[in-house]
Amino acid sequence: MKKSTSGAVAAALLLLAVLAACSTDAPTTPRAVVPATGATLLSRFNEGTETGIYLIKQAPGAVSTLRTSVQALGGAVKRELGDIGLLYVEGLSDQGAASLSAQSGVTVTKDRLMQFVPNPNTVRRHIVSATGTPGTQGTDQSGAGFFSAFQWNMRIINADKAWVPSNGGSGETVCVLDTGVDPGHLDLNGTVDPTKLASAILVPRFPSDATPLDFHFHGTYVSAIARSNGIAIASVAPNATLCSIKVLSEDGVGTFGDVIFAIFAAARFFNADVINMSLAGFVDITNPGNGPLLALLQEVIDVARNQGTLVVAAAGNDGLNMDEVRQTFGVIAIPAMMQGVISVGATGPFQQRDFDVLAAYSNFGGNGGIDFVAPGGNAGRPGSLLADLVLSACSRFAFGGACAAGNRYVFANGTSAAAPHVSGAGAVVESQVGSLPITVLEQCVVNTAKPLPPVWKHGKGRLDVLAASQCAK
Repeated sequence: MKKSTSGAVAAALLLLAVLAACSTDAPTTPRAVVPATGATLLSRFNEGTETGIYLIKQAPGAVSTLRTSVQALGGAVKRELGDIGLLYVEGLSDQGAASLSAQSGVTVTKDRLMQFVPNPNTVRRHIVSATGTPGTQGTDQSGAGFFSAFQWNMRIINADKAWVPSNGGSGETVCVLDTGVDPGHLDLNGTVDPTKLASAILVPRFPSDATPLDFHFHGTYVSAIARSNGIAIASVAPNATLCSIKVLSEDGVGTFGDVIFAIFAAARFFNADVINMSLAGFVDITNPGNGPLLALLQEVIDVARNQGTLVVAAAGNDGLNMDEVRQTFGVIAIPAMMQGVISVGATGPFQQRDFDVLAAYSNFGGNGGIDFVAPGGNAGRPGSLLADLVLSACSRFAFGGACAAGNRYVFANGTSAAAPHVSGAGAVVESQVGSLPITVLEQCVVNTAKPLPPVWKHGKGRLDVLAASQCAK
């Protein structure tokens, strides 16, 4: 027997294990004013923090010659993407790098660290417990009643209405590039393909970097929004398969090079149908030194799209008009504002009303800032309810063991939560329509959105999974 909505909310609130406030990607008071300078904006994201790895690029057919040159100059090739002529090199001196750079057709740049998602020690969180029996519940996840009262996010995008008439993403793989995943969580057990579970972190900064497991919480939280077992929480694509590539350490920091490698690996090695990147950083596109990194990032995105892979990314959480930021400061949010990436802003209710309002923390901009919006949750306003956030799985390895039981869930908010709703929808659409050109698939997901004026703030509108799944009929 199902409980009433109000009763289920009250019961779930009694299960709070931790009450400290919550935000995955947004500060308590969202930044809603453009900083005085582009440098102020960039400084918050460690832009320019170099690593000891050089990314060296040449035409694909000349990689063997390039490798020989690198080794002759004392460098060690740590990773290679021969298909695009890219070497990851350690131990190269500045003089050696300059010598290689002087060669015709060779581009040499240092990899960089960036704070792509917040350190978990700086975010506030609400954790709740659930009970249930591991195992897939089927395409219709309406029986995921333990926390169903909280899942306004599934209802507002018509994900629940798409479960029965669609394939639920059957046969499709959603690859989450993030802080890793907890494949043994109650609602993720059996959803992650063990052959598509990896860490792409080339230079470990923590012992946990060597494992694909999630010691942060972010990747697990994101993954279960796209696909869960439907035990305590429902998901957008109940029949899809998850893939996970760790690109961020347990403090939320990662490198350009690891993200670049993971995009390529997800598309080429793991045959991902959808890539989800709930991560964001700011880059100055007027700085010539950033050109090679941005070019490499764009190249692997193009590789993925040419293979038919949808690429989805979070727009970022500074409450900024990114069209204005780009025009005024020459700064973009990556990877969301790269060509061919579906950029997702966030909506969230206040006191369980007005579900389609743009969240105060969400970046926006209808001329490239975002493509459209999806549920991200809301917080930070006096009177906000716990239920205004988005609930998803919490990794057993996160928050000092606070979720170690494997049946814990965390309330959070951010464009990070919005993006996997879209990635799950992408899997549902691909499962329904089969083999279509990538541009048509993208249009099925984005152009079927519910229009939300003004366009300059919401893009095409708010995700509608049911409409997207029917776009090719």
